[in-house]
Parts: sequence; structure tokens; C-alpha cells
Amino acid sequence: MNQRILGPALALTLASVVIPACSSRESLGFGVDDPAPTFIPSSDAGETASEGEDASMPPLVPMCASAKCQAPFDTCSDSKFLCDIDLSIDPLNCGSCGNACPTDSWRTNDFRAVWKCVGGACQMTCNTQLNGADCNGRIEDGCETTLGTNQNCGGCGDVCPAGSICEAGKCTSCKPDEVFCFNRCVNLKNDPNNCGACSNWCSPNPAGFPPPPPRMAYGCNDGTCNHLQCNTDWADCNNDRTDGCEVNVRRDPKNCGDCGKECAAGEACINGTCQCDPGPSGCDCMPGFETDVTHCGSCGLRCAERPNSIAKCEFGRCGFSCQAGYFDCNQVALDGCEVDIFKDPRNCGACGASCETGQACIDGVCATEPCPDGVLK
Repeated sequence: MNQRILGPALALTLASVVIPACSSRESLGFGVDDPAPTFIPSSDAGETASEGEDASMPPLVPMCASAKCQAPFDTCSDSKFLCDIDLSIDPLNCGSCGNACPTDSWRTNDFRAVWKCVGGACQMTCNTQLNGADCNGRIEDGCETTLGTNQNCGGCGDVCPAGSICEAGKCTSCKPDEVFCFNRCVNLKNDPNNCGACSNWCSPNPAGFPPPPPRMAYGCNDGTCNHLQCNTDWADCNNDRTDGCEVNVRRDPKNCGDCGKECAAGEACINGTCQCDPGPSGCDCMPGFETDVTHCGSCGLRCAERPNSIAKCEFGRCGFSCQAGYFDCNQVALDGCEVDIFKDPRNCGACGASCETGQACIDGVCATEPCPDGVLK
């Protein structure tokens, strides 16, 4: 749930308001001639208050139903209810009705940035998925710096020292059997692009050599080129070069991950590792269908996504829980959690808690304001 900012006037409405001045004596349980109770402080409470008056309490102000919005809330052209737009966080009405934060593609893609409404103002936020950062502090060129490089590894100005490389946002030194080649750590003994020395590329089909057997190519071995090697995920398990590298060690259950490594009964070779065989349905290895929302009660039965809710599976039966601020007031699963109790005057703060006609519901409270001329209407 988004953080809400309450103004002083709205905060006043959250308190319990007692309005004896606007209530008849009969409605309070007193007869017409019965004396009303008075509060008399004890002798140790300081100076005695005047009869019928509590000197420690501020004057009580009668409060009436209100349709006025309290900042930062307002009623805009796209409003569904009175005062249902929070101008401090709404990207379509940021700071004022109709002031939308930018969403055009050239800003989000070329600038690698998104604009969010924060405190009633559109603020630029760099898109971390695109590794952009605003290192020069100039909004006109967006997030101009690419993070993840040796010059800006984990952040602006995070320079990796000589002999290290930036990996996953951290400066990392090369392994003992690796060297630093053009911003990369490579092993000169088996890297076909840096074989024996940086930038020494090995051709997979060198001139003057016979064509390689099936699923084989010429590569780098011990720092020199032109050595026959199996392609990735393949192996020569029968030691017969005429059929090349005949086994796919990623999926062969008799040679899983390596030649001769056989999987046990009921296991399958998945990505070079012996694992439980999921079978044609893909569900044979599941421990049960009690809590999985994608297989709830049976294989393949996915729990439906309802509006303003989170799908859940309990004891093999689908259900849902409401997102913060929303309630399922009509108890109909099809429309999920259909009521926003922070804004709906017919369900203000709780299901069925209705405000008066024309009265706004602001942050789950029916709005009030001091009555005109101090008289409760």
C-alpha cells in the first residue's frame, strides 16, 4: 500500500469526536429536569475548574459531513469517487489534475529512465534493468552512464583497479589460471579467441586440415590451435572419431554430464544432471498439490488471478487474498476484491460502512469539517 500523507484537517477527522452541544438531553439518557453530570477534578489536580467545565480539554467543535478534499487528495476528471486521487503519488495526476509523468518510449529507452510521481513531482529514476545511471546530474540526457563497466562498476565512479574486472557490479580479480584480455578474464590454454595469447583466434575449419567429424571442430588446447574438440554438450564416449562426438551428455541418461555416468531408475538426465523424471505431464516429481497455485489439487490446474487479489492454494483448493486496501465485499469470487475501502463512500474503511450522500471518503474515513456557524446540521 502506498504511504499516505494526512493533512492536519484530515487528521482531526480520525479522532473520535464528541459533540454534546449538538445532542439533546433526552438522547443522552437524562430527563428534562435531571442535572447533567459534571467533571470535578480531584484535589491534587491543581486549581479547581469552574462548574460544568473541564479546563484541561479544548473546546469541542461540531463537525459536519464534507465533500471537500484534504491535501494531497483531489477530484479529477478520471476520478471514480470524490477525492480519490492522491496528487502526491499518482503518475497521471502528479501535483495537479491532468499533470501526467512522461511515459514516451524515447525517454524510457534512449534515456534508460522512468518517471515516477514522488511528493507531487515527477522524478526521473534510472532503469536498473538497462544498467543506466545519472552520473552527471543532468536530467536532459537521462541516465547517460552504463554501469557494470570497469569505469563505473557498482555505481558512478566505482573504478576497478588494474588487473581486475567488473562482474555483477563488483570488481573481481582473475583466477590464477586466467589473464586479463581486453576487459575480460580468459584462460589462454583453451580459449579459442585468445589461444596462447590475447586476440589469437583459432579457426574452427583451418586451411589444410580435413573437415572435422560430426559435432566436432578445431579449437584451442594447451595454448595452441588446430586441435579437434567436441562441440559444447557433446562427448566422444566410444573413442571412435569416425562418428565424431556421438553422445549428448546434457540429456543422455546413460552418459549424464559425462561418459559412463548413468542415472538411476526413475531418473532423467536434465541439463547434464540426474534428476527425478517428471514424466509426460511434468508433474510426476511433485511432492503434492496442496499449495502450488500452478497445480492446485491436480496437475495443471492453475488458480485464477482475480482483480486486486493474490491467488493462493490451500489444501488443494484455489482461493485468493485481497491486496492491501481492497476487500471482497460482495463475496463473489469472479470479480475478486472489488472494493477500495480507502475511496469508496459506500464502503469507507470497511464493507458496508457508508458515508452520507455527497460525503467524501478519504483514506478510509468519511470526511468532515467544522459545521457552519458551529451548529450541527
